[in-house]
Amino acid sequence: MNGFSILALILLALVGNILWYWLKLDLKNRGYKTCYFYGHFNDLANATEVIKQSNEPQTKRTYRLVLFSLILVIILMPTIFFTNIGTFESHRCKRFNDYLNYEVIGMVESKFIDKPNHAYETLKLTNGHEENEITIFVNGLYEFLATGDSIKKVSGNSELRVYRNGNERIFNVDRAYWCQE
Repeated sequence: MNGFSILALILLALVGNILWYWLKLDLKNRGYKTCYFYGHFNDLANATEVIKQSNEPQTKRTYRLVLFSLILVIILMPTIFFTNIGTFESHRCKRFNDYLNYEVIGMVESKFIDKPNHAYETLKLTNGHEENEITIFVNGLYEFLATGDSIKKVSGNSELRVYRNGNERIFNVDRAYWCQE
């Protein structure tokens, strides 16, 4: 979901809550039974009753505007959410493309489950000069790797090569698993 959609949802939720609680307060002042935590749709029915019974044009106009705005919020929020939910799939595809562009050359110093980071399987690698921590998205790699293994992944290639005791094993990431496009 993009930033604009998230901002729009937050603003709609804020506006919707302000309008609804204004409506509840005004209905309560007019003698209608309201509750701040439930019965929200009863408030809409009571608001239409106020419009029908009121002789004041300003009250009718205000209640119509509030009702129209609330109904618009009720329609727009799920519409925005569900039209942008498809971006989750494109996020998965972006992660694959990021993996594809990533280059790794190093020796496994340790491996661990990074609980603060969504419990991702993570490697601590060293290349003799610096240490890096990388998250693993290759199926079966975490279980296979041992301390002291060397790994190499060339940018632009989905293959990741593991070298252990003079032997090589190739792990390949399937694009179809990450991208359904």
